[in-house]
Amino acid sequence: MFLFYLERKNMKKLLSTMLIVSLLSSLFPSLETNAIYDTNTAQDYLIANSANPWSTMALAVLGSASIFTDHLISINGTSAIDYAAPILAITAINQNPRVFPSTDYVAALKSYYTGNQIGDSAMLNDDCFGILALISAGESFDDAVIVDSKNFIFSHQNNDGGWGFSVTANSDTNMTAAAILALISAGVDNSDSYIQNALSFLQVSQNDDGGFPYYPNSNSDSSSTAWVIWALNVLNISPDSLVKFDNTPVSYLESNQSDQGFFKYQNNSSGEDSFSAMTTAYAVIALQNKKLPVNIVANNTSAEKFSFRIEGSEETICLGEVAGPTVLDIIKNAKSICGFTYEIKDTDWGFYLNRINNDEAKGELGWLYLINDTVSFIGAADYELQSSDSVLWYYGGFDWQPTKLSLSAEQVDTSQSVTATVEIFSDNSWLPLAGASVYFGADTIITNTNGQVGISLQDGFYKIHAQKEGYVRSNSILLKVGQGASSSVDLTVTIENGDVEGDSTNEDTISFVVDTSNLDFGNLSSGSSATKNITLNNNGTSDIHIEALVSGDSLFTENLDLNSVSWKNFETDIARDGSQDVDVKLSIPANYSDGNGAKSAQLTFWAIAQ
Repeated sequence: MFLFYLERKNMKKLLSTMLIVSLLSSLFPSLETNAIYDTNTAQDYLIANSANPWSTMALAVLGSASIFTDHLISINGTSAIDYAAPILAITAINQNPRVFPSTDYVAALKSYYTGNQIGDSAMLNDDCFGILALISAGESFDDAVIVDSKNFIFSHQNNDGGWGFSVTANSDTNMTAAAILALISAGVDNSDSYIQNALSFLQVSQNDDGGFPYYPNSNSDSSSTAWVIWALNVLNISPDSLVKFDNTPVSYLESNQSDQGFFKYQNNSSGEDSFSAMTTAYAVIALQNKKLPVNIVANNTSAEKFSFRIEGSEETICLGEVAGPTVLDIIKNAKSICGFTYEIKDTDWGFYLNRINNDEAKGELGWLYLINDTVSFIGAADYELQSSDSVLWYYGGFDWQPTKLSLSAEQVDTSQSVTATVEIFSDNSWLPLAGASVYFGADTIITNTNGQVGISLQDGFYKIHAQKEGYVRSNSILLKVGQGASSSVDLTVTIENGDVEGDSTNEDTISFVVDTSNLDFGNLSSGSSATKNITLNNNGTSDIHIEALVSGDSLFTENLDLNSVSWKNFETDIARDGSQDVDVKLSIPANYSDGNGAKSAQLTFWAIAQ
């Protein structure tokens, strides 16, 4: 859309240099009045040209059952404006742009907030559409990014009441309409002088054919007319009340629809062009009496979060805390912190989870869930989670019972042993499970009749879990024996790392080095984030497997990502003499309110020999 915006602007400049004289048409505008707004042909045209965010919005407004969304799945923007229209499209189909499909587009947009506005400080379009996108995603009026960008728009209103594409540009109808939409959406009252002055600019810009031009005193076009109608709609002003020679913005717009369903750019346009899909989308949104944003979704980042774990056939796929509100939403939202793939099928019996990664329902095995370790007979899409609910998704059989692992201690000195206990949940109580395999490193021990095993290990870190055929895999617990092989660093404004050495359970030596001594996240505000890079170098004599542990302030334990996944799910293998880059990202929630000042935590990288 924004490329379109620039191209159309340049086209208008070209047209303004052409001398076209028609006194009769100037005095008595004549429109192609045979064209009537036909929603069916417009919808068919949009479906056939649906691979852009604006078509998605228009189809959502029409209530279409055929909305193509693949173009919204992997946005890899390089500027704020790259994320605005996709966010508006995702919210239009009532999805959360923080988790659709796996990237937090809201955080990505906010990362371009520069302290007093969004994106390029020389431009206004990214501020206007940035605000609209954030509001559509459920961000509050008092969010710092929205407040500052709103004030930035205020400060660059021109004397004629309008706004231009850039902070120094002459006023145009498009950006003036966008500014009205953004300001009203951000809580500015209709009666505010900024709004009334902008409305006056738009009113005097209307042409005798009922339509609106990009720049005043130029030819009307469908896109500009549609944008002005959006602004009128948000102000609760009927477009039919703006009449020139019996022509209105609506009649002008309707006159430009072709027999094929698309809307021509201008009355005298020869036909379809490369921007016709977006022009048509603008017109449909306007003629359906809608405006931007077309829909506002709830901000699930401020919703209650629920503890969850996802156990696949071979390993734990994901664990942590995410928002609901349903059990099925846990899967959708968990994808954002673990990056797995999944498939949900819509059947006559409702929605069900068919696949996560390569674990697909077949035969007697499939994806099932437990709430607080108890079976529920309510569909996952219909089960509304309650406070303190814990969700366990697992790939297995319907009659499989959950298991639980506990250790007598999670940190012991060199040569000390620990007792591992494995239990199953049956008849609302935990009972010992005999014959379960307790895994630690490359070794396994089978539990006795009391569900217990004694473990004595050399110095190191060991992730321990239990499993028995026909039962759900247990939780995992990290056991530290002696000094182990780890790197513990303080997480405040500065993170300090150093050399790490330790012994494995064999004769190889584990040794890895973090290449930097300081990671400064700077001063972060609510809704912002910072990413730094470190490199782990394996300088030992063994291939190693590295995982992480964060302890301390909840700001870090809940919001620190390593290589785009939650630290809880981070793992990497480094070959002998090899290295691995790690992106360390701290994201401050938009609703973070736990005071200002320094927060502290500890990040630990730990390693075992491969």
